[in-house]
This record gives sequence, structure tokens and C-alpha cells, in this order.
Amino acid sequence: MCSSDLQFHGSLYEFVQNGDWNARNFFQPSVAAVHYNYFGGTIGGPIRKNKLFFFADFLRTSDHEANANTETIPSPLSRTGNLSEALAGSNPAPVYDPQTGNTTTGVGRTPFPNNIIPASRLNPIALKILALVPNPNEPYSTLAPTNNYFALLPFTKDSNLADGKIDYNISDKDRLSGRFSFQRPVIYQAPIFGVAGGDANGGFQGTGIQKTYSSGINWNHILSPNMVNEFRFGVAHYHNTAQESDYGSNDSTNLGIPGINISQFDSGLVGIGIGGFTSPLVGYSASLPWVRAEANIDLVDNVSRTYKNHTFTFGFDLRRIRDDLLQTQTYSPRGFYQFGVSQTNCAGSCPEPNGTVTSATTPNNTTSWANDLASFLLDMPQASSTGRDFSGTFPTIRAWWFFPYVSDRWQVTPKLTVDLGLRWELYPPAVPAFPGQFSNFIPSSNTLVIGGVGGNPNNGGLQNHLGYFAPRVGLAYRLTSKTVIRTGIGVSYTPFEDNTYLNYNYPTKGNVGAVQGVSAYTSAFYNGSVLSFESGMPVPSPQPIPSNGIYSVAALGQNGTSEFFFPTNYKNPHIIAWNFSVQQSLPFHFTMDVAYVGNHGVDMGSSQNINASPVIAPTSTNDNIYQPYYPHTGSISQFFVPVSAMYNGLQVK
Repeated sequence: MCSSDLQFHGSLYEFVQNGDWNARNFFQPSVAAVHYNYFGGTIGGPIRKNKLFFFADFLRTSDHEANANTETIPSPLSRTGNLSEALAGSNPAPVYDPQTGNTTTGVGRTPFPNNIIPASRLNPIALKILALVPNPNEPYSTLAPTNNYFALLPFTKDSNLADGKIDYNISDKDRLSGRFSFQRPVIYQAPIFGVAGGDANGGFQGTGIQKTYSSGINWNHILSPNMVNEFRFGVAHYHNTAQESDYGSNDSTNLGIPGINISQFDSGLVGIGIGGFTSPLVGYSASLPWVRAEANIDLVDNVSRTYKNHTFTFGFDLRRIRDDLLQTQTYSPRGFYQFGVSQTNCAGSCPEPNGTVTSATTPNNTTSWANDLASFLLDMPQASSTGRDFSGTFPTIRAWWFFPYVSDRWQVTPKLTVDLGLRWELYPPAVPAFPGQFSNFIPSSNTLVIGGVGGNPNNGGLQNHLGYFAPRVGLAYRLTSKTVIRTGIGVSYTPFEDNTYLNYNYPTKGNVGAVQGVSAYTSAFYNGSVLSFESGMPVPSPQPIPSNGIYSVAALGQNGTSEFFFPTNYKNPHIIAWNFSVQQSLPFHFTMDVAYVGNHGVDMGSSQNINASPVIAPTSTNDNIYQPYYPHTGSISQFFVPVSAMYNGLQVK
């Protein structure tokens, strides 16, 4: 933004684009619509001659599209329980009746005659859910339905953006400027199956609104002919909300699934995933809804001084971080049911379509979408990917970052320039706005340690590292009038690398994951009982924080939950980067640069489930005893497992 000169200047502009002449994608029946319209204007000029100037602009962007979406959904016949379409072809897939044979192990099951489930066995809630999904509108193979539904869905993004800036020449030694920026984008993505949602745009279907404010003051003061001070102060804030299309409704309760819609935050339809079909078939992204507010305050003071053949720079950068984010995204606050093939497959002694019977230990090895859909129609969810999230309080983070620095540009000779610098980076561990919000899972004891309660550190006990020194050296040497050599090396640190922090565990946040039932061939368990639509997914009753600030996860009944573990000796990652380059002037006004560049990442963050079972395909709940931190059977994500990275490259231009 520029605000100077002695005259008023302004501009108006508009840009329009549409997709009327776009070609159709070969694999889609219609052309996706595109309508862009950008318009705005600028104005600037003097307020007080040679002293005070202003500049302002406004921009309106209007992006309206109809994006193309192709989905895979069940056929009309299969929705009635008639799954005979899967028996056609050279590899027929039988659907086994889970009420036959050994109902615990799945051995000795017999197929439904002609793959048809009796109407009396069909779950009424499952049928209501399927009724929310339209029938296919594209040609498909009934043996293996794929890409059988197409829709053009409205997508809009309308934004208002405005900037303002004032420059004030106080004196020959002082110049003051201030700026303010605002923008408000509103995004809407229509759901593919109405309020039932679906897979379009990855399940991100609904409305998102963000307000962003950014302001700053800059004061330059000439202290002497060879010394200048620059002072900067800035505040940036944004507030962002995103809500699924059926936010605020009791759609899950209305279907007959209890324990889901208990507050505004977990309103809407439960998510349903059926293997072999679009996922989620109904429902929305696990990340929706969310509410986020973040404010960053930045104070910088920089002094530059020239002394003989040196240019010294020293100063500091002080930042205040405020981040509030209400979002759960392990399963979804509305819960998620996943259905797979095992519940309607056979574990051994299986009658096959060709008339043979497998051995007592040999499962049927021909399964298909029909088994997935049958498990859904019979209301027999699997454990994997099934569960629900819940939120106890609004998570908050507060932190200070402080970076003092000093540098020197030294003109050693007319041909040699040396740049030296040192930056000290301080990242004290963040704290919550209120005690009791930070919770760290301790794998060795299966406990949750609550910060700020019972003498536990409010910052979760993370260490404050004071040795983050980031030096850098650069050299530039003019070898000849046509050849310059440059080389340098430097260290840079980064803040904590993820939104996930110590406020992702109970009681601030939590989740209940389904666990395997009595075998891999039966319905999953949830909170110790067989999971079904009729049972729903109730959240645990809130438990007061113990006086010592330590929860026993087993006593909470949450051994199956996903937990987050943050080692208290966590170190911020840093990168060591170096380069060596030669720049050569060539005939006909050409130049060529040849450079070797490299970098080495140290303590780079890698999230890892440290409670993964070594049993690749568990067949019973007894296999959970092999998990490293049994009796905790849920995942334990460590943030972070430090890893290193190395890059070396040759660059020519």
C-alpha cells in the first residue's frame, strides 16, 4: 500500500470470468459452472501537504461455481436386502447369516439363500438412512457398482476486503505510518444428499465465515546520521466458524439413534461409512463444526548503525499468541458408524457358491460390497473407525515468543562482503487461559495429568529450553568482473508444529472408540456393550478432576479412547541450511547461476501411534494384550517422535 504524492489518485476495476465456453470432462455428463466477478477501487492522496497522506482500497470477490461430484452408492435392489447382484460373474460373493453356525467365532455360518436378507431382519433405522440417499443416476455394473451418481453442486465464496493506510512525516527525522486491513470471506458448499450430507468436497459441506482484522504502526526515527531506529507494533485477529448444513438439527435423534444430539455442537446427523461405497455415505467431515479465534500481538524494535565498513543491526521481536479452537476430529462430535465385510462373512467351514466347504480354519475369501452393505442392513458395525468425540471445555492456548538478535554486514574489501548474525529464540511452553485445560496422557501409568491442579505445572510440565541459538554466516566474493561466489550457512528454529496440543485429552476433549466384540466376526462393543443404532453413542458422564490432578483412565472407563502424549522434554525443531553458488556473466547479456544447496532438519516432528498392536489382523479381543500399553487399547499418539531429514541438491538457472 502506498500513500504519498501531492495529488489525489484513484482507480476502479472489474474482472469477470465464466465457464460458458469450457469443455466437458470426458468422464462427466455435464460441464461444471464457473462464474468469477472481482471488482473494487483505490483512492489516495494528501490530507496535509507534504505531511500527511492516506490510501484506501476495497475489493469484492464473488466466486460462484457448480462443482462436479461423482459418487458410488447402493443400487435400488440392494437397498431392499436383495444382494443377489453380487452373485453374478465368475467370483460370486456370498453373504453369510451371522445368526447361523457359531455366532461367536463366525465358523460354520451359512449364506442367506440367494443373498437375500429377509425383510424382518432389516434394521428399520438403516432403511431410514438409505432413504436419505437418492438412487443412482448414472449407468453402472450391478455386479460392482462404481461412480453411479453424479451431481453439480453449488459452491460460493463471497469476500469483502478493505485496507487503509496513513503516512505522517512528522519531521526530517521521524516518519509515522499506520495501517488497517479487514476481510470477510463467506464460503458455502452445498451437500450432495441434502441435509444428509455425503462425500462431496471431502464431507466439508456447509457454511464457513471468517472475519480477519490486521493493524500495525510503524515509526522510523533517525537518531544520528549513521543510526536509525525502527519501531513496529501490530495486532492481527481472526474469528472463523464452520458449520455443516444440518447444524442445529436433531437429525440423529429423529432417526432413532440416541445419545448423539445432546448439545448444539454435536447436533446433526451421525456419520455412516459402508465399505465399497462413498464415505461418508451420509454425514459430514469429522472436522465439522469448529469455532476458532486467534490473536497475535507483535512488538519489534530494530536499530541499524553504520560504523566505518560495518553495518550493525540489533533488536528484538516479541510476540503474544492467543489461540482458541473448539474442534474435535478423531471420529466426529456426532459419531461415526463404520460397516465392513467381516460381520457377514464366514470364519471357517464355509459353504461356497461352487458347492465346496472350506476347512474349519479357512475363511471365505470372496467378499464384496454386498457384505459391507449387509452388515449395515443388519446393524452390525465394526470397531475400526467407529466412535464419537466429545468436548468438555473450550480449549485455549496462551504463549509468549521472544527473539533478540544482532547482525553485522562487514565490507572487508571492495570484493569481499561478510554477513554475521545471531538470533536467540525463546519459546516458553504455552499455558491455557484457565487451569485444568491442559491434560497430558502418561502411557506408563495409563493416567491423565491435569495442568494447574494438585500442584501439577499449568504448562503441562514441558521444559523451557534456553539454548535455541541460531547463528548464520554469509560470504560474497567478486572473483572477477564477471564472476561472483556466494556461500552461507544458518540455523532456524520453528514453533510447535501442529494445532494438536495439551488440550486434546480429557476433560477438555475426549473420544470413545468402539472396540472389537467377542471376535472380528461380531458387532463392535461400545462402552462395554454391543453397539447398535438403537444403543446410540452416549458420551461418558463428566467426572470431577481429582484433588491431585491425576485421572486414572481405567477408572474413567476410557481404556479404548484415543489419547495424546507429549513428552515433557519436547524440543523445537530446527533446520541447518547451507549453500555455495557461482554466478557467471555470459555473452549477449545472459547470466548463469550454479548452486549447491543443502539442509538438515533436526528434531522434526513426526506423530506416531505408540500403542499399535504387533498383531496385523487380530481375530479376537484377546489379541489386544499384545499392545505395548495394554490394558489401554486405544491409540496413543505421541507429539512428537523426533526425526531427522537431509536434502542435497544442485540448482542451475
